[in-house]
Amino acid sequence: MRRKLRIGVFGCWRGSAYIKSLIQGGIEGARITALCDKNPARLEKALSLCPKGRYAPKCFENADEFFASGLFDAVFLCNYFNEHDEYAVRALNMNIHVFSETMAASTMAGAVALCRAAEKSKALYMMAENYPHSRGNLELKRLYEGGTLGKLVFAEGEYVHPMSPDTTRHYNNPQDHGYYHWRRFIPRTYYCSHALAPLIYMTGEMPKRVVAMVADNDPESIKKYKKFYTESAGVMLITTSGGAVMRVNGSSSMAPHGNWYRLACTNGGAETVRGDQTKVRLSYNSWTKPEGAEEDTVYEAQWASDAESANAAGHGGGDYWVVRKFVEACRGENTPFPDVYTACAMSAVAILGWRSVLNGNIPYDIPDFRNEEERSRYEQDRQFPFPKEGVPNNIPYTTGRPDLTNDWE
Repeated sequence: MRRKLRIGVFGCWRGSAYIKSLIQGGIEGARITALCDKNPARLEKALSLCPKGRYAPKCFENADEFFASGLFDAVFLCNYFNEHDEYAVRALNMNIHVFSETMAASTMAGAVALCRAAEKSKALYMMAENYPHSRGNLELKRLYEGGTLGKLVFAEGEYVHPMSPDTTRHYNNPQDHGYYHWRRFIPRTYYCSHALAPLIYMTGEMPKRVVAMVADNDPESIKKYKKFYTESAGVMLITTSGGAVMRVNGSSSMAPHGNWYRLACTNGGAETVRGDQTKVRLSYNSWTKPEGAEEDTVYEAQWASDAESANAAGHGGGDYWVVRKFVEACRGENTPFPDVYTACAMSAVAILGWRSVLNGNIPYDIPDFRNEEERSRYEQDRQFPFPKEGVPNNIPYTTGRPDLTNDWE
């Protein structure tokens, strides 16, 4: 009988959602064997989700001890947004499979190092990008691959995530997250994966060039609602490997909250319905619609399988599907998405998109991370907008007002 995949969870706040998806979703072939978090309360909460007794995972508050334990074959990297790449490289060098949260890398040098580590490792890398696996987005993928829409011309992806004053205070509380939590200092282009990854998954198109712009935030609104001071919106235009254009609005802080995706093609188009990501609108030109098809229709997308487990999981079912697909990939049963090259390309869109903003909205080419010659140009590129304790940022995290701070009591 094949041994179950042993999984360590590094970062138990977000990691708890994946523990729930694995255990409560009934995903076979894996178990949680180790937990690590510097916050004892988060560690205890994650432990409460796991089996007791003989199969209870071992807990660590120290990262070095966690990685040296030998207790896991794969790791859920759920640490801070701007620190994934260094731990992913560390795990891959130890031949530990990596399931990495949010963006793959925060510097171009980090992305290059990550690709090289993945190529040398016996383990695999998968980014834990969950938005491609919502019901509506999976239906858009099915429609595009069906061929009746024709060739992609234009696509749009939006992930709009304003935060309440209470949530802002939570991330501003040093006892919970420390002064240097990444949400305080994230440039507006940097969290683009929830907007971009579904479009790549649906179409197979890869980003080749990016230009970006931001919309400033309102000082009175910042003070009234105790917002972090970064821009309100960050929009990127991306040209793709197939000659299409994508408009990506990633993690903007404006009203109203919501996600939306659209594919506009030569024969027809499809989009998720604003305000209800379970529904899809499918439309054709009157002269290009398939025989027997309606010209314009709206319907509810359905899960192909595992509806109960997916509906119980977070992010529209995406948390369940990415964990399941990662376990299956580690067992050689499917190919991970996003793989390390796609994940690093999205990181490059985020990083170089911000440089576009800082440098007069000029375009930047996205390197092909499979190509050593192209990626090696960035191996020493450590431009980094996130300040850390004792380590200042070397590029700005905002274009805006130095007199406004993020120090809300």
